[in-house]
Amino acid sequence: MDRVQATQHGVYDPEILCERCDGTLGKLDDYALEVCRRFPQEHKVVSDGMFVMENVDGDQFARFVLSVLWRSSVTKRTEFRKVSLGPYEMRACEVIFGAKPLSSMPEYELLVSRYKTVGRFDPAATYTSPARSTFEGANGWAFALHGFRIMAKIDKRSLPSILRPAIVNGNTTLLGVFGDFHSTSEGKAMMNMKRATLSRLARSTTARG
Repeated sequence: MDRVQATQHGVYDPEILCERCDGTLGKLDDYALEVCRRFPQEHKVVSDGMFVMENVDGDQFARFVLSVLWRSSVTKRTEFRKVSLGPYEMRACEVIFGAKPLSSMPEYELLVSRYKTVGRFDPAATYTSPARSTFEGANGWAFALHGFRIMAKIDKRSLPSILRPAIVNGNTTLLGVFGDFHSTSEGKAMMNMKRATLSRLARSTTARG
């Protein structure tokens, strides 16, 4: 037992952070996981197919999402080669490590929605890599995380004022809508990957036969 150590699960790049910085971002990861685990018991369904979850540190959760995008941008792992924050990379770094407040990056606004459970498919057991997306005409990144659809707008154009109550930054609640995973860009990409995998397996089986 003296030689047993904790192992890293999921995608991990040991070359981008020192131990101290990794620990800083680890606290953001822990907080985001806490929110995700609390959601099933603590959210409330409100009118028009919306949900609300109270007692959330919106800035902390928003910094976590920004840290995911930053790590995806700086890593050399091939699965993130299309993720780049460009001119926002250094500014994101300053925010997630506490050199500057989240408010110093007004181009970044975070929205979340929640995937519906359909049949035997549980979206809470799914995550995807960030992919480029647009929100109300502004550029950003979207990805699936533990049942949530993360929508991070990083653009000088602001989101419409009607969405202000749902912006996570500076908020103490998560407010969003329920949506179908398979209708989103990340859901469609996952289904295409599944079809491609099944096709390769079929060709391999045929070739062996």
